[in-house]
Amino acid sequence: MANSLQRSAQMSLTPSTAILATCPWIPSFRSDDLDEVRAYLADLDGRSARVAHGSQPMGCELHHAKGWHTKLGSTTSAVGQTARWLVDGPSLQLSVPVGSVFRVGRQRPVPTGPSSVVILPPAWEWTRVSPPGSVFAVQVQSGALRDELRGLRPEAGGHMPRQLVMWDIDLDHRARLFAAAAQATRPGADPQQLALAEARLVMEMAQLMPQGPIKRRPADMTEQRARDVEGWIEAHLGEPITLGQLCRVAGVGARCLQRTFEYRRGVSPMRFVADRRLAATHHALLKSRPDASVTHIALANGFDHFGRFSQLYREVIGELPSQTLARRRSAPRQATDAAV
Repeated sequence: MANSLQRSAQMSLTPSTAILATCPWIPSFRSDDLDEVRAYLADLDGRSARVAHGSQPMGCELHHAKGWHTKLGSTTSAVGQTARWLVDGPSLQLSVPVGSVFRVGRQRPVPTGPSSVVILPPAWEWTRVSPPGSVFAVQVQSGALRDELRGLRPEAGGHMPRQLVMWDIDLDHRARLFAAAAQATRPGADPQQLALAEARLVMEMAQLMPQGPIKRRPADMTEQRARDVEGWIEAHLGEPITLGQLCRVAGVGARCLQRTFEYRRGVSPMRFVADRRLAATHHALLKSRPDASVTHIALANGFDHFGRFSQLYREVIGELPSQTLARRRSAPRQATDAAV
């Protein structure tokens, strides 16, 4: 089975489509309508947003499947898209349209090439702007990958990247990953066979993790305290938040707080605040009343400079906030409530 899957992936210019065509247990969904696509994705995982580039039919086909410790998904679209989503576990974007860019915080977006795979760290929201084509992604539970990395590199303590990593890999390596991902989600298979397939997939993913110098956690701020600060930010997004105030909440100085957020999130503390405010504003626009005001919603979530807010919103979400609100007003209420 695995050999045939590898051959299919190697022979096709769109390996994600070829690999899933050989797996009848993986369900598919097809639609030309963006609202239908949004509603379908919301049923799978409500923490995503999607904007199509252009008004032509999407020609969208989606596949998804779950294993014990892994999930895989594929999207093929005839139009370009801006997608925003939250990654729970480490995610490997195995197939991405050439020229796609990923954005988070201050990381400089670098376009993908024909051989690129992209590793996204867990527990952060990412934006991908991509031309027409296919995306094939695999996600694993953090614990499974961390255990494998501890065995491979004991000195690193199971460290995983906290920022985007992009590699170029050859067709053989990509085919092995496709085959392992598909086989690991096959229902009704022998439990030992599934366990072996998932182990092979985790091993292959671990081999792609960077092996450079390990960025150590700042010793003077605990993980629990960092989570507490992030929770405090979430609870006070509509209030004035300054760097000095965050330092008081954390009980540390500005340099320590900066190092902690750079380590955990790859962004400064204040950029983290802006990103969380943006996510809250986007959610509020999608759930708003028909007579709502973009200005009032942005202000309620802590934005006071509306020009900069609109620019940031468009960069991250893919459309202006007024367009999100207009879509909310024109779409059927049930459908838009699902498209979070």
